[in-house]
Amino acid sequence: MTLQILFLLIAAFAVFVIVPIVLVMSAIEHFRHKASDRKAGGGGMSGVVCGAMVEMDKFLRPSVEHRIETEHPVLKREDDTGGD
Repeated sequence: MTLQILFLLIAAFAVFVIVPIVLVMSAIEHFRHKASDRKAGGGGMSGVVCGAMVEMDKFLRPSVEHRIETEHPVLKREDDTGGD
């Protein structure tokens, strides 16, 4: 057995056995903790989903505050000013 074949066998073992094990272990560790307890924080996708749900709530069930906001907008849009 030459040195090249030995090296290729070790590389194949690492790629097809060790790397998948490490990926599965890191995925398990990632989902084991709550998002707010992780180092990166918990604002990722859950914040996007929450914001989208709030906007959908404005369309589906407009409350008094939402209707007042649409009738008398606090901030002017660019379309209202007539500029670029």
